[in-house]
Amino acid sequence: MVGGAVTETDGIVIEGYEPGPVEVYGRRLKMEYVGMASVFVVIAVLIYGGSPWLRTLEATTGSFFLFLGLKKKNRDHLMCSMHLFGAALLARAAVFHADWALPLLLFGATVFSAERYLEKKPQQVTFLPMILGAWAWLDGLWLLGLAYTVAYILCPRPDRPGATKILVRSVIGGAAAGLIVTAVRLLGGGAPAGYWLAPRVAPGQTQLIVVVGAIVTVLVVTGLYWRRLIFPHRINPLLFAALAPWDIRLTAMFAMVAAVLFSASIFKLSIDSDRIRPYIWHAEWHYFYLVLVVALWAAFRG
Repeated sequence: MVGGAVTETDGIVIEGYEPGPVEVYGRRLKMEYVGMASVFVVIAVLIYGGSPWLRTLEATTGSFFLFLGLKKKNRDHLMCSMHLFGAALLARAAVFHADWALPLLLFGATVFSAERYLEKKPQQVTFLPMILGAWAWLDGLWLLGLAYTVAYILCPRPDRPGATKILVRSVIGGAAAGLIVTAVRLLGGGAPAGYWLAPRVAPGQTQLIVVVGAIVTVLVVTGLYWRRLIFPHRINPLLFAALAPWDIRLTAMFAMVAAVLFSASIFKLSIDSDRIRPYIWHAEWHYFYLVLVVALWAAFRG
């Protein structure tokens, strides 16, 4: 499976990697697009299915935004989709039991915007005022979305002239938009009950066990990769890990933040192992057909 060649795949140099016939023909068939479309069908039908269709669409779109925030770091659809499945499973309770699909979408968009600041198109962070303003209409947890983005200001990008200035202006604009919308919502008397302090919905026993396991994993990974992580990828996972057990909405946010951490550390560029990475890249092209079959079964099972 692994030879002695040095291959550049999607901009990543992989020593010893030689594309097999499944990948060669898969690229011709654009199976990476078919595979990821199948991933979102699985998320929509098997994870969020059973809720009202609009709620399902909103929550699945949140997963799509998370994917956009992960893909430039992970660069591997197989590992990236595992993060998406895990985050969606942890967020499912918030969607079903707290009607939190639209805020989940907006937090996914927040994560995407902040991560794009680190990548090739930092101007996409300018969507933050719109995102946080819309979120502020729904509940007070938009402040945690704002806090998430503030951490990125402490990660300047001297290699991208003007990027940090765009981010600072966008974060300030997001804070202003959120505060204005909050004032209108509260002073106008139209704020939903529990805008600031919604009734707490604690994770169930099984979910709490999973959350605790995820928190321990986050702490271990953060410790091991501390020197290699940028500031927001250090501090945000710790902040949201501390909040995650309190309420299922916070659990949902933590799941997305954890996915970003994992994609920036142990699963960076597929997996943080030059020895294992070629095998994962081969498995990815077989995985697309598997997830397609699962998606078709989920869609037509009746």
